[in-house]
Amino acid sequence: MRNYIHVISLLVVNAKVQDHISAFVLLNLVVNMLRVLAKLHICKLTRESHGYHHCCCSLLCCFRTVSSLTDPVERIPFEKLETIDYHSIKFHQLRQILQECTSAGDLLSGMSVHTHLVKLNVNGSIMIWNKLLSLYLKFGDIHYAHQLFDTMPQRDVVTFNTIISASVRDDYDAFELLHLFSKMKKEDVKPNHITFSALIGACNGLIALRLREVFHAHTVHCGLSSNAFVGSSLVDGYAKQMRLEDAIRAFGEIIELDLVSWNILIDGCVRNNCKEHAVRMFLQMLKGNVRFDGFTLTSIIKTCSKPGDLKHGMQLHGCAIKLDLAHETPIHNSLITMYSKCEKGMESPLKIFGSISEPNIISWTAMISGFVQNEQSEEAHGFYKEMLRSGVRENDFSLSSILPVYGNLAKLDQGKQIHARVIKSWFGLDLSVNNALIDMYSKCGSLEDAHLVFMKMEKHDVVSCTTMIMSYGQHGKGKEALEILSEMESEGLVPDGVTFLGCLYACSHGGLVEEGVRVFKTMTEVHKLNPKQEHFACVVDMLGRAGRLNEAESFIDEMGIESDVLVWEALLGACRLHGEMELGEKSAQKIMELRPEGHGPYILLANIYAERGSWEDKEVLREKLVSHGLKKQLGCSWVPLERMPC
Repeated sequence: MRNYIHVISLLVVNAKVQDHISAFVLLNLVVNMLRVLAKLHICKLTRESHGYHHCCCSLLCCFRTVSSLTDPVERIPFEKLETIDYHSIKFHQLRQILQECTSAGDLLSGMSVHTHLVKLNVNGSIMIWNKLLSLYLKFGDIHYAHQLFDTMPQRDVVTFNTIISASVRDDYDAFELLHLFSKMKKEDVKPNHITFSALIGACNGLIALRLREVFHAHTVHCGLSSNAFVGSSLVDGYAKQMRLEDAIRAFGEIIELDLVSWNILIDGCVRNNCKEHAVRMFLQMLKGNVRFDGFTLTSIIKTCSKPGDLKHGMQLHGCAIKLDLAHETPIHNSLITMYSKCEKGMESPLKIFGSISEPNIISWTAMISGFVQNEQSEEAHGFYKEMLRSGVRENDFSLSSILPVYGNLAKLDQGKQIHARVIKSWFGLDLSVNNALIDMYSKCGSLEDAHLVFMKMEKHDVVSCTTMIMSYGQHGKGKEALEILSEMESEGLVPDGVTFLGCLYACSHGGLVEEGVRVFKTMTEVHKLNPKQEHFACVVDMLGRAGRLNEAESFIDEMGIESDVLVWEALLGACRLHGEMELGEKSAQKIMELRPEGHGPYILLANIYAERGSWEDKEVLREKLVSHGLKKQLGCSWVPLERMPC
């Protein structure tokens, strides 16, 4: 009790001399001592009581030094003071107090210690300042941490690593991190592997990508490029840039490869769509007697994405069961995706999902995506409702997965409801969600809403522009589609093959033949993209719709695509549109040779005969269709009905 009376009397004295900082420190001390007293009162264990008693005595011992100062301090805590040497200060006690404050989550007491250190202008024991810096960062106070960093009397590599790592976590600009690195070099503080791992991992922005190469050069200069931490950061960074060759080269520089290094490279190969190389790296890892874990298996299962990979995927599933890894939720999620893509139907994914004890949002999203991929939109919609009923909140991936369902079902009202949820959940800024909204509105026939979403987006990517171009094409608005292409190029976005396919489709349905021909030439001559059969078919369809059937046939001959069934189907459709019998017969004959199991050419040619009044030829063609065991596929359509009362 005498200690408390002493503290309160000091508080009164400091208030009289207007020593605000000392008074503030002592006031905080009283609060903390009262807190300790309460702890002691309810403490039942002797050891715990002794620990709090020791903490209390340590606080009193250190803060009595503050009370011995006679000159008031009226400056702000972060301002530099004249050097005062107090040999009586026990630095290890201050370090212990800061450690206890950090462990107990007591920021107020830590700030009191900071005030004490500034008042005494302690220049020694850099460990104390580093612990104080860690305390501020633990509580997420990055602003005060940077202020402390700027005013610290000394800084070492731990100091710089601490502030750089915290700045990376707080999404600081890469150039601000470069400023810290430059300051580090200027103060002759030698960076280590932790420094470079943090800096390399922060280079994710478009402008900052070149900085990764700069830091890579520094690691080579410092002899750290062979370090596992640094090498893994380089591999991951280059893989995210879609520079797999550089990632493999950085991987080869690592002297002691560990499981993390292998996992990052395998995942990078999968991300860069080099599945064969990912499998080779996996086999090479096994030959090196490196035991894989759940993360490895999750990445390598992603290489199975088509029906021909089902056997390989089932083998990996067996490995997961054999090594007792099948209970891990990430592996379950990757297996759901694998079976959804490699196996027809959703029977296996449903069984796997049912075996997950606690499915997360990724599990639900994988199931919804699987239903969409297997053209089971109604089931996807039902699964989404079940997800919401279970209390799982959507994220950007789940919203992007469910929106195509309402485009496929042409359910505009329900699509708008999802849009409302997007706005409420703040995912309206996400690119993938906005792209899915554009596609949904377009398929539901609401081009104005699709255009409105596109215009309100803060930035576009290639997918955004391509989706909008396809939307205009579906509605026969070729000029608007070409305007999006021009805007896209002015924004610095490079169109790909899908973008040009959408433009050709829009020109075809909008009657813009000359513009379409220019688009095709731009694609092949300017952007050096090799056209696929879909591009050729679009050009033929565009010429055919305009009645330029001879030009369409000449185009097929000039491009050497006589063995492409799609171009002949496009030409046959144009002949059906314009009633051209002779060229229609030639096109139909080509299709029957290239795809004998198809019924389409028989039906289209029969319709041409009917329009020309050649009923005998039509009957012969119908008999030929039946003799080949072919049958016309039945069409279907649906309209929404109001729910009738029972």
